[in-house]
Amino acid sequence: MKRALVTGAAGFVGRWMCRELRSAGYQVEAWVHRDPVVPVAAHRVDVVDIRDRHACAERLEDPPDLLFHLAAVTHVGDAEADPAHARAVNVGGTRNVLAPLSPNTIAVLASTCHVFGSPAALPLRVDSSVAPATVYAATKLAAEHEGRRQQPSLRIVRAFHHTGPGQSSRFALASMAAQVAAGVGVLRVGELSVRRDYLDVRDVARGYLAVAHGAEPGSITLLCSGEAHPLRALVDGLVGSRAVRIEVDPARLRPNDIPELRGDPSTAHALGWRAEIPLAQTLADMVEAGLSQA
Repeated sequence: MKRALVTGAAGFVGRWMCRELRSAGYQVEAWVHRDPVVPVAAHRVDVVDIRDRHACAERLEDPPDLLFHLAAVTHVGDAEADPAHARAVNVGGTRNVLAPLSPNTIAVLASTCHVFGSPAALPLRVDSSVAPATVYAATKLAAEHEGRRQQPSLRIVRAFHHTGPGQSSRFALASMAAQVAAGVGVLRVGELSVRRDYLDVRDVARGYLAVAHGAEPGSITLLCSGEAHPLRALVDGLVGSRAVRIEVDPARLRPNDIPELRGDPSTAHALGWRAEIPLAQTLADMVEAGLSQA
């Protein structure tokens, strides 16, 4: 049985990635930063601080067939609050994971559409200019460069926005889904006119595996749907027919919010991947997950 290693396995995407790999017949090994509260669907779980170069090297002496490097500081606010920590994890951690890795291992790095910054033209393509505007985006772009320096064959995925069951309520749609599930009468929101290219997390996990199986060494793949949805439509999808009033909270408005982010999915389509789960289903599953936890 082939082995696949997932770093950041206790995170939102990491949990779904482990499930996807197990379904595909892999022996799954998971690295987590601390003992997870909710069990991870892996055959082996190791607590590894990716900032520790020696710990990473020791555990990679027996290299896996596939490696998905998902571990990162992913919350924009956290990165802004502590840039040094974000850089240590996102850039230094990438170096520590990839430097001792056997070149025989197929490695996939999870990057982000945020490296593009404010787009000059849409849809965003692999060759669109990059201009990261946040600490998070800057550290992820630096992680791409560091990753390629350590492993020239690295496959990079710039994933666009994604959500789904199990996402932390620190993120906007997940927070609103949790509020709807809790039965709030008033849902306070930020700017709803912005348009975003959203994917279901389960499609993202499938996309990472498709990249590992089919992308060329050293390639960049944009994981996106090619469609941008107004945030208002997504909020309406969460609320459904419930008697919930939607109010804009001025404290939640971001004056420099990018009006629209939308990607060109052709690089992912070339691998045989397509977004399969309708966002209406994603939103319904998020609320249902919240109700089951109530």
